[in-house]
Amino acid sequence: MVSRSPGDIYAETLAVFDRDRYEPLTTPEVAAALDAERRTVYERLRTLADRGELETKTTGSNSRVWWRPPTEDGTRDGRDSEPRSRAMASVMDGVGIVGEDGTYRYVNEPHVEVYGYDDPEDFVGENWRMCYDEAELDRFEAEILPTLSEEGSWRGETIGERKDGSTFPQELSLTVADDGGILCVVRDITDRKEDERKLRDARRFNEELVENAPFGMFRLDEDLRITYENPRAEEIIGLPDGKAESDAMGVDISELPPIVETGQADLFKRLPNGETIEFAFPFESIYGKEAYFTGRAVPVYRDGEFDGAILMATDISERRQYERELERQREQLAALDELNDVVRGITEAVIEQSTREEIEQVVCERLADSDSYRLAWIGAVRAGPELEPRVEVGTDGYLDDLPFSPDPDGATDRGPVGDALHSQEIRIVRNAREADDESVRERARAFEYRSAAVIPIVHQEALYGILGVCSERPDAFAEAEREVVGQLGDVIGHAIAAIDRKRALMSEEVVELDIRVPRLLQSHGLPAPNDGEITIERLTPLAGDEYLAYGTATGDATTTLPLFGEHLPNWTDVRTFDETGSQVRFEGRLTGAPMTSILADHGGNFERGRIEDGSYAATIQLPPGTDVRRVVDAIQETYPTVRVARQQRVAREAPSSEPLLSVLAEDLTERQRVALETGYFGGFFDWPRLRSGEEVADSIGIGASTFHQHVRKAEKKLLDAVFADR
Repeated sequence: MVSRSPGDIYAETLAVFDRDRYEPLTTPEVAAALDAERRTVYERLRTLADRGELETKTTGSNSRVWWRPPTEDGTRDGRDSEPRSRAMASVMDGVGIVGEDGTYRYVNEPHVEVYGYDDPEDFVGENWRMCYDEAELDRFEAEILPTLSEEGSWRGETIGERKDGSTFPQELSLTVADDGGILCVVRDITDRKEDERKLRDARRFNEELVENAPFGMFRLDEDLRITYENPRAEEIIGLPDGKAESDAMGVDISELPPIVETGQADLFKRLPNGETIEFAFPFESIYGKEAYFTGRAVPVYRDGEFDGAILMATDISERRQYERELERQREQLAALDELNDVVRGITEAVIEQSTREEIEQVVCERLADSDSYRLAWIGAVRAGPELEPRVEVGTDGYLDDLPFSPDPDGATDRGPVGDALHSQEIRIVRNAREADDESVRERARAFEYRSAAVIPIVHQEALYGILGVCSERPDAFAEAEREVVGQLGDVIGHAIAAIDRKRALMSEEVVELDIRVPRLLQSHGLPAPNDGEITIERLTPLAGDEYLAYGTATGDATTTLPLFGEHLPNWTDVRTFDETGSQVRFEGRLTGAPMTSILADHGGNFERGRIEDGSYAATIQLPPGTDVRRVVDAIQETYPTVRVARQQRVAREAPSSEPLLSVLAEDLTERQRVALETGYFGGFFDWPRLRSGEEVADSIGIGASTFHQHVRKAEKKLLDAVFADR
């Protein structure tokens, strides 16, 4: 067998194009002429094109043509088979000859057409500069002509100017002739530039598409070796930070150990046969990243030959985990549906109860009687390391030795009960029999439950106790169930607070305290009035933690009153109205007033207050049975010098006022009550009227029409109570 040199191979290939001069040929046509493999011929053609001995362009999505360009003098390899003028006239490119003086001596028809002229005579005798604008001529002077003079030739791209003034991109070849003239070969590359632009845009789009694809993409070559992985693919395989590329690059995908271990390696060997394959299997990457792959691989062909494959893969691990979670959630759905019914029943039942004991009992009974829960209990906080048992249903003695830490600063491990008390947030213990805390494990076994919820009973920051619910299900109290159970703390707290408020309004007796805060004004940098006093007649709660204070000021106190907003904490604004002699009435706004908030949390009532000689004195009322000591301790946290001057039980309203008190306690909405109080103490009901409805409405942050609507409805309810039995 005789081997041929590379020169012979390429000469043989070029000879095919000499048979059909300037005729474009496809790769299969050249391969047929040479009786050679198409892929081998394609590689030769690419090499010849890179050398500039062939021209090429795509003619479709998967096709390409090739042709041999003419030399500058219109011949091929110096062989003049025809006269030079005929050769120049027949070439596809524009050809012109310029003399030493810069004027055209000859142009062919393509040269005339490319510049938008009609006749070669339009060029002959004219200077070549007619074909370029000023900017391009500057480039000729600075760059192109010096190179041409030094090297004898120049080839590159320029911008030509047509007869009508329009410009176009061109490929220009300049060669200095022996007589000093210049041979010019020009080609309009507008279409090529547009094709290149489209190709660049398409390539950029494809690159961006691949780089930002939400699924992994791998490029395999004809030997199934991995040659590219997009960023998502690197995430799926767990490519370590700082590593430029995967160690799998250049490796046959069917021989990668993770693929071999799945038993799916032979699947990828079908690709060279033209098969599109689909796959779905779990695997662990070479970096230890576990994933569940699903996707497909599509073979790629170039000039009819297998050129590898594109592999697209999605990690569906999260979806499979979700499916497993979904199955578990279906199992919990029945329990959640039952819980919603139980909570709904508890809410309705609680509204009907008239005492705190009845509320607590019905809550625990409804929970313990359901199929979802083993037992329920309620305890209250008292001095010492234990809870005060109030109700237990489904068990006996659960609260007898249930410890918790009442001291948040000294506790290293408060347990779920202590955490719930101090954070006033629900605490969950799941799989209690496997908990780290031995006492939790022992209690779960002793009382036969596996999970527990500890729910603080709170209303407006007042803590009434703890509700505990235990279940035999180890995974009870997941997110949805936890949210529903957690609502019980608010429901019970609101019901207990409502009972306390009703008891405070309806009881025949209340606990009344006179308290004193010495030198209140002086301690905040305010002077004590020489004479006169400030009297606070009413505190009306608004939305959030805001209150409106109404009262009067006399004597020198009228000059001290406007300074409250600047010096006293919680006072944000003071407005005066109805100035009569040395007395004025005022409205003050308080935000986060601690003493008032404490009274509200315990169902108490502010009766009246007075500031005289800089000291503050107030009378407050609490429902019977209130822990007075706890209320006073809470007030002292803000006012350390406060002291109780008097404490006694006093009789409330006469029986004839009970219908009106009932309306105030039960029938009026919160907004109606606020509108009625601010209107009454703010001067709206005085005659002549001291403040308009618009002014009062502005104080409580509502529109005037809304204020009037609330007042009319409240008046109607009160009058119904007065005239109902008459």
